[in-house]
Amino acid sequence: MTTEIFGPLHAAWYDRWHHNKDYPAEAAQLREVFAAHGEVKSVLDLGCGTARHLELLAAGGLDVAGVDRAPVMVAQARERLAAFGTRASIAEGDLLTVRLDRRFDAVIMMFSVLGYLVTTRELRAALASARRHLGPGGLLVLDILDGTAILANGPRGGFSVTVDGDLQLLRATSGAVDTTTQVYEMGVRLWLLEGTRVLDHAEEAHALRYFLPRELDLLLDLAGFEPLGSAPIAGSGAGPAREWSKLVWARAR
Repeated sequence: MTTEIFGPLHAAWYDRWHHNKDYPAEAAQLREVFAAHGEVKSVLDLGCGTARHLELLAAGGLDVAGVDRAPVMVAQARERLAAFGTRASIAEGDLLTVRLDRRFDAVIMMFSVLGYLVTTRELRAALASARRHLGPGGLLVLDILDGTAILANGPRGGFSVTVDGDLQLLRATSGAVDTTTQVYEMGVRLWLLEGTRVLDHAEEAHALRYFLPRELDLLLDLAGFEPLGSAPIAGSGAGPAREWSKLVWARAR
């Protein structure tokens, strides 16, 4: 049994588990934000996971790069982007400290990447990392857990089964809100089955910070960004992840 966040079992089944996530709509929303605030030809994704957003952006003609610390996800991301040749690259590393020695027109941090950095020190380090990979006028676009929605609706849990051939991944989640630390605590339990045989089991405790508007504006300002706007995350499908998510964008000063 593994207990690390985004451990091997979680990472290996990540795309199959999230097969209903509306990546095309989210990528289209990103392109709309880019178009509204200047010309974007290159994009860096900090915490890129398996590079689903980058694949769609690269297919639209952009040069893309990604960084992730999970080796299994990095391997999947590189395979996914291989068809784009030198227009796409993936680095394994910590988004807080990575230095790619180049600047991009836009940096994205999607799927609550910023929220996984629950301390203020980590948040400021992540925003500083984004800033050093942008020139003046570059765009930062990220999605967050909307604190207003979290506090209004309270925690949720659920159970799902994902099937792939003879294999099944059972996933149970639980939720709790800690208003003192401003964290949404999500417990995840995974079982990989072949018939009635349990092949693997993992338990993960995900802590995600949620944000209120004025707090996020202050963090962005301190990091050298001018907040520009926000909107509900695009896409179809219901569920807490989409109902609670908001897209936010800012310009580097």
